[in-house]
Amino acid sequence: IILMDEFEERKKKWYLDVRNTPCARGALMAGILGGGAIGILYFAKTKIVRRSCDIAVASFFISSLTSWEVCRYQKAKQRAEIKRAVKILNSVPQVQDGNRGKIETI
Repeated sequence: IILMDEFEERKKKWYLDVRNTPCARGALMAGILGGGAIGILYFAKTKIVRRSCDIAVASFFISSLTSWEVCRYQKAKQRAEIKRAVKILNSVPQVQDGNRGKIETI
């Protein structure tokens, strides 16, 4: 029961713990930099403040989401490669220790 309570508590507050969320920091940084740069460039070209802010916010969301998805895809791909490597290593017979040297998946 204690483990389930901790799980439920973590599940409710996942959005508050950005430091430990994979890919979140990089995605937010890419969004901030991308949104700011595009907003400034658009303002320099048109001199329209409101539209430049709209463009900056939209590009922030697009940059953040794109960066997030690319990072998550790369992590999933890496995780699949690790599982494949572990499976291959576990299928090779152990010479000295018999089956004591089994490798566990992540």
